[in-house]
Amino acid sequence: MRMRKGDLLVLVVTMLIGISFVYSCFFRDQELGNIAVLEIDGEIVEKFSLDGEIKQYRVETAAGFNTLAFEDGKVRVIEADCPDRLCVNFGWAQQVGQTIVCLPHKVIIRIENKAADYELDGVAY
Repeated sequence: MRMRKGDLLVLVVTMLIGISFVYSCFFRDQELGNIAVLEIDGEIVEKFSLDGEIKQYRVETAAGFNTLAFEDGKVRVIEADCPDRLCVNFGWAQQVGQTIVCLPHKVIIRIENKAADYELDGVAY
């Protein structure tokens, strides 16, 4: 079977899309966050500066507890009494958009930038 010009064009475009996807996922510098937002049951409870002095923070919920550790601009869950302990196994989070979730306790830790709080979400007239 012979390749036509249209087939070649589709192949080249597909390869370019694949290369740009791999670059954006693995080789692009990720933006580091400077605050960790703690949500419990969908409500923002606390915002922690990742540049601050806090070393550990214990989160108490009706279902149990999670202990957060802060170090060198990163945060992680170091202890939890949930059955699966996936939040503990997640490791360190420091890039904008990363989240650590503990479903049994309904706890979410999300990494953001302070500057993101001041940006507009939509069109302003």
